[in-house]
Amino acid sequence: MKINRKYITILSIAVASVLTVSIILFFTDASHRSGQNHRMNDNMNGQALIQVGSTYITHTNLIAYKRNLAHSTAPLPDDSTLLKEMATKELMLQLADEQGVAASLEDGIQRAQALRQTLQTQPRQVQEQHLRILDTMGISEDQYWEDYSPPEYRDMLSIERLVNKLTTDMKTNQPDVITSAQQLKDELLHTGLDEQRIIVLDPDIQLR
Repeated sequence: MKINRKYITILSIAVASVLTVSIILFFTDASHRSGQNHRMNDNMNGQALIQVGSTYITHTNLIAYKRNLAHSTAPLPDDSTLLKEMATKELMLQLADEQGVAASLEDGIQRAQALRQTLQTQPRQVQEQHLRILDTMGISEDQYWEDYSPPEYRDMLSIERLVNKLTTDMKTNQPDVITSAQQLKDELLHTGLDEQRIIVLDPDIQLR
């Protein structure tokens, strides 16, 4: 995929939105993954809905993603919207791999440990809310910080490092100014579709 100035802005806004999420609500799709596995299975795990590069996003992945989003009080988007989010994130992570800036699982573990310490300094009601969420997930605090969260923080760091690298490489250029984060994500998604880096395998799924 050709990377231009607009992608720097796209990825920067995506990272900013992720990093401002409260750590007590950061559950996305990490809870169904082993810390030793890739973001998505690179094989056919259930019915394949979308292919991003060599990675398949399957019906199993989508169900797990929806299950974890159910912990939030926000209304659950439709399947196409959720798959757009999943495909866009996977595409960004693949760009990080290609640029040689992908974080390791050990990096994710270190970030999780730091955030665990940060949570311990928060007010009691914040810590209690965190524990209530873990209780609904049926896992212990140690399981969350040692197993479930490190892969997600690894992904966050990968995107963060990609943005930093692109910004450094192109710092003499003035990025295009685009104000809508959703518009930027949509453009990245559409570029991936146009270049057939993202392939829709289920005819009932609409990503445009």
